[in-house]
Amino acid sequence: MSLAKVMANDQNPCLSRKVGVVIVDPSTNGIVGAGYNGPPENTPHCNDVEFLRNFFWPQLTLEENIYLKVLDLDTPEKIAECNKCPRNILGYSSGKRSELCSCQHAERNALNKLPIPAKGLAMFCWCGVPCIQCAGSIINAGIQEVHCIKEKDYHVSSRWLFEYGNTKLIEHDTDDLMELYEC
Repeated sequence: MSLAKVMANDQNPCLSRKVGVVIVDPSTNGIVGAGYNGPPENTPHCNDVEFLRNFFWPQLTLEENIYLKVLDLDTPEKIAECNKCPRNILGYSSGKRSELCSCQHAERNALNKLPIPAKGLAMFCWCGVPCIQCAGSIINAGIQEVHCIKEKDYHVSSRWLFEYGNTKLIEHDTDDLMELYEC
């Protein structure tokens, strides 16, 4: 979990959610993969003018355009200068209007980069219970257990998927983890 936290806070290009993931082989305790929230390979980040012009802007509703005009952020160049998550500028929290962002979640990024099959491996997530899409990918990959932080659920149905999919979900209190790392 300590390395997942480092991935989340130090390696994460996402301007919204700092999530890091480490995948471990429980038989050796060896790290076999890692990931963080970020755009797909070889694509621009969400604060890049090209991304804003060609991906973000065409999806905006009339109300969102008006809101950005009121904020005096009515061009891709002005939003890029903010260096903030465009979805957050619009007032959306995690999981809301996610189609406005191309970033992939840390869990799926870690799975996609694994050099070995995921069956039987353990995943350590510096976030709460993974979202529905990540939960499905984790279950389909054959991850046997997911360690995550005890916090408000991103999607309440993920717990059910993990239980039904026979993937053990283990939640950790951040205070307990911090005490553990101080030793």
